Amino acid sequence: MTEKITNTDKDSSRELFPEGDSMDKFVRVFEASARRWELIIYPAMLAFGVLAAFGFFLIYSLSKDIHSLAISMDPELGKNLGHISESVNYLSDNMSTMTRRIYHMSESMETMANRMVAMKYMEPMLVNMYGINHSAESINQGMHTITQSMGAMSYELGSVSNSMRPMGNMNDFMP
Repeated sequence: MTEKITNTDKDSSRELFPEGDSMDKFVRVFEASARRWELIIYPAMLAFGVLAAFGFFLIYSLSKDIHSLAISMDPELGKNLGHISESVNYLSDNMSTMTRRIYHMSESMETMANRMVAMKYMEPMLVNMYGINHSAESINQGMHTITQSMGAMSYELGSVSNSMRPMGNMNDFMP
């Protein structure tokens, strides 16, 4: 492998790597590049580790502070959360019941709407009912007039009865 690599495309007399072995040069360039990356990567990894540890510490202290805050607000938070959970379940059941009842109400409203549509076909009957109602009012007025007349006749008969007593007129003159 000591042969020299030559470029056969443009200028065949020019060599790519005039001195030394091409693999040797490649290895040297790679090692130099790796050293440069080592100078960047290792400190970056160390900084990342320090930042990760600091982030863990911040999250731990935040969760500890929130725990102490929750305990100071309500020492029996666990029990109260159980009651809240039960109340939410009860509320959910009530909402289900309300939903069913509203569904039945909407069905009833649809039935009523259908019946109202059917009532428009009863219009001729309603006209006849209006006539019957008007006739009943006329009969009621006639009965009222008859009642007044009967009351007047009763009064007049009472007067006639008083005037027909045998001593009726004489009793008016006597003290």
